[in-house]
This record gives sequence, C-alpha cells and structure tokens, in this order.
Amino acid sequence: MASLTAAAGGSALASGCTGVQSALNPHGERADALAVLFWIFTAVLGLVWLVTMAGLFFALTRRRDSRGEPAQAHPAVKRPVRIAFAAMLTSTVIILSGLAVLSFDGQRAVFGDGAGAAVTISVIGHQWWWQVRYEGNNGFETANEIRIPVGSAVDIKLTTGDVIHSFWIPSLAGKLDLIPGKSNELRIQADKPGVYRGQCAEFCGQQHAHMAIFVVALEPSEFERWRAKQAAPARSMAHLAKQSVFASAASSPFAALSEHSQ
Repeated sequence: MASLTAAAGGSALASGCTGVQSALNPHGERADALAVLFWIFTAVLGLVWLVTMAGLFFALTRRRDSRGEPAQAHPAVKRPVRIAFAAMLTSTVIILSGLAVLSFDGQRAVFGDGAGAAVTISVIGHQWWWQVRYEGNNGFETANEIRIPVGSAVDIKLTTGDVIHSFWIPSLAGKLDLIPGKSNELRIQADKPGVYRGQCAEFCGQQHAHMAIFVVALEPSEFERWRAKQAAPARSMAHLAKQSVFASAASSPFAALSEHSQ
C-alpha cells in the first residue's frame, strides 16, 4: 500500500508539471530558458533552506555548560561567532548576486530581439476574448486561436481594447502585459506540432477565468495551406440560390406562408 501511495503521489506530481498549459513542460527556446531558470532557483533556494534548518536544529540540540556564564553588560563577541557571521554574510551576497545575474540573463533570452520573424501577428485583448490579426499582404483575422509554423519565430504585438490583460502561453514563452495606450511585443516559437493553451494572467473582470487562447503549431507546409485558405476571397453565394425563400419570408412572412400552403 505504501509503494502504491508513493507511486500515485509521484504520478500526480509529474502530471502537474506537464500538459498543454505548463511552464515546466517547455516546447520553445524562450520557454526552455524560463524552465532552466526555475529549476536553478529551486535548487539553490532549496539548498539554502536545508542549510538554515540544519543550523537551527544544531542550535536547538546543542548542549550548553550546566554551570552557565555570568551575565555581562558588554559581552565580548567570540571568534567562532564572528567567523559564522562573516560566512553567512558573504554567502548571502554571493547567492543573491548570482541569482540576480541569472534573472537578468533569463529576461534577455526571453524578451531579446533576434532575427526577423517568419510571421507577425497582432493580438488585441478584450473583455473577455482575444482578437487575432495576421499582418502582411492578404491579412485576415481570427479569434481566441493563433496558428503558427513549427520551428519559426513569431512576433506577437500586444495591445488592449479596454482594461489591463496579460498574455501568457506557459509552454512557449513568458507572460507579458497588455496596457491601455501602450504596445508590447513578445516572440514565441514552437519546437514541435501541437496545441498549447494560454490564459489571461491578469484579473480583468467577471469572466477573466474563461479568457483562454490556444496556439496551434503546424508543420510549415500545412500552415501555409491554412494561411492561403484563410486569406482567399469568400466563396460565391450563387449555390445558395435555392434558399431564396428565406429572404422572401423575411420580407413578407405572410406571402411565404401562403406559398408554403399552396
């Protein structure tokens, strides 16, 4: 039973780190940088916690001289205490400085500019949906879904039509806010085909929890076919001529009713 419980717990923990919306299940260059940063921070801070708990345990269990020490108005600081304090201060400065450097380097990897993107998309946040515009010749619009080619960088220009929103596709990149009157830009890239779920990460009103967006990564040839189909002119409505009765019914419902009865 104990082994089964441990296995079930391990499985649940692993499943929480994977899926279509997990920063610990990266599928892009920028998401990889964030995941590495997360694990480094977790390891370093976990080690700091263990050392701190070990020191606390040692202080609580260490035997003191039963005779005690006479109280002094200005007790002298013993040499071991000075050494311990200097070691803790030095290690704190080194650890915090190292984490700060790693954090800034991670930001540069996530938000830095690179070579020209294969696709440029404008995303406008609304309460409570996402408007998606594919820029360039024969541009078009979709809603709540972004399709991108696998292995290619995609620039996303972020603006809002009302309040503050936050665009976040955990498996592909970090989050970035949409501020009224401002324009931000985020680059994403998917390493393999799939569907990646995103979410507005800034509370924006009553239906905030339902403000999801999906990124569908397609093979380049499949993406180009889809894009050409979306940008093509609308089909002619001539094949719907047989349904003209609905138009006549809308203009004269009594005439349509009479024709149907005949």
